[in-house]
Amino acid sequence: MDDRERRRLALEFLETFSGPDVEAVLARMTPEPAWAFFANRFPGRDGVRAIHRASKELYREGSHDRRIDGLWVDGDTVLVKTTLRARTFKDEDYENLYMMILHFEGDRIALVEEMMDTAYANEKFAGWQMGD
Repeated sequence: MDDRERRRLALEFLETFSGPDVEAVLARMTPEPAWAFFANRFPGRDGVRAIHRASKELYREGSHDRRIDGLWVDGDTVLVKTTLRARTFKDEDYENLYMMILHFEGDRIALVEEMMDTAYANEKFAGWQMGD
């Protein structure tokens, strides 16, 4: 697989993640994927489901607007600098810069590392608990 194809798959994955279908997200991942949110690791398909569910709880349905600010491919790793705009569950505007690091095994994503401005996110999402 060449860099152009990994780039395409990474962008397709992020677009799919913004949608409602977690099974479509998982179809783009390895059989035992993981999602790392800073030091917290969410292993397996259930871990990815939990992250996807949290995203649906945090943001109003259909409010995701993702801008790609930069994308770099280095072998099996794709780094995506992106700005996410959305409406929160509290019906507030949200705009945050993210760095997504996608680790590929073949044409599937094995690991997603997600980083953002956590001070801002914590302020916007105050009162929310995962799994509520």
